Amino acid sequence: MFRIGSKVTFLDEVGLYTITKVLSSDSFVVEDEHGFDRNCHLNEISLFEETAFDGVEIETFENRNVKTNPFTKKGKKSINIPVIDLHIEHLMDSHKHMANHEIVLFQLDVCKRELDKHLERGTPQLVIVHGIGKGKLKEEVRYLLHSYPNIEYMDEHYSDKGIGATKVFIK
Repeated sequence: MFRIGSKVTFLDEVGLYTITKVLSSDSFVVEDEHGFDRNCHLNEISLFEETAFDGVEIETFENRNVKTNPFTKKGKKSINIPVIDLHIEHLMDSHKHMANHEIVLFQLDVCKRELDKHLERGTPQLVIVHGIGKGKLKEEVRYLLHSYPNIEYMDEHYSDKGIGATKVFIK
């Protein structure tokens, strides 16, 4: 059953090990994924079967196609999350004539109007994309959100470049 090259797991640990030496019928040397050897006894390990979970679909955060609000009561249906993108390029054709503070004020005005619309509609959650940048717009958006008593928020990864958005939960 257990022989050199067999993949095993410890019963009370996480990790995959390979048997590198058989010391006796119930004693082995195993190597972990970092190349470290460890002695073990037969009653500490179990044979790892790669096909044990074939056909079992495991839902992880990364492969979920619909995000849900953690504040909703059980039994409610999943929803698609609305997105408010505050990138100035998406809000107006040309902004070259505007100073940086004017751009931020314009973005915040759009954010407030859109947020108020979603509050009126009873939207349970949404994502506000502010981008990564130097963080000034994010800071201002968070300040705005903090003024609403029935809102909680958290960082949200919106692109592969990092945290450039804020997820908003409306209670």
